[in-house]
Amino acid sequence: MTKIISAALVISAAFMNAQVGINTSKPEKELSVNGTMKTSGMVFKSPMEKLGSDENYTFVIKSPAPENKITAYNDTFVPNSPAPINLIQFKITCDPSDKDWVNQFDTKINSKKFLVVISSFGFTQPVRTYSADWLTPVPQIFAYSAGDTWKLKADYQGFAPDSSLPTGVWTLNLLVFDRAYAKEVNKTQDLGSSTTGSAAAPLIQ
Repeated sequence: MTKIISAALVISAAFMNAQVGINTSKPEKELSVNGTMKTSGMVFKSPMEKLGSDENYTFVIKSPAPENKITAYNDTFVPNSPAPINLIQFKITCDPSDKDWVNQFDTKINSKKFLVVISSFGFTQPVRTYSADWLTPVPQIFAYSAGDTWKLKADYQGFAPDSSLPTGVWTLNLLVFDRAYAKEVNKTQDLGSSTTGSAAAPLIQ
């Protein structure tokens, strides 16, 4: 009985040190799978193994429904396919009569799937007010969700380019995050009669 157990252990150890291939006759690692794989959990050793000098890396993402597969990200695989983080630029020409006002611009970006942040902006014309020359124009620029898409607003409220200037053009640079990888937290804070305050608890930590 002891000899049988010893033999089984030796055979088991031999198999454990071999390379196993599924749908491939030439496994490259201890386990190589040529095809799809489904698992309820995956554990990585710590520290993770470093890649060799001849190896490269890729970014893995979950493909949209109904496939819902974990796949390597490739922005050329599907035309107009989004990345986890996207940089989108809009150049918007204003109303010729107002010259600097964009009341509502529909980006057509799905607000249920993506989170939009305006990272930077520019405007082609100088602005001024006709009430007092010492006032400094402050732009009102923000993105907001309405009707399940992201809208943009841009305006120097109370100011306008001189009537002799051409119509202004806004350049709005957007960071667009897939909501699967980003979290949006909204909190309303009432300072009451004070000018200082703090959050009741950290929103993220």
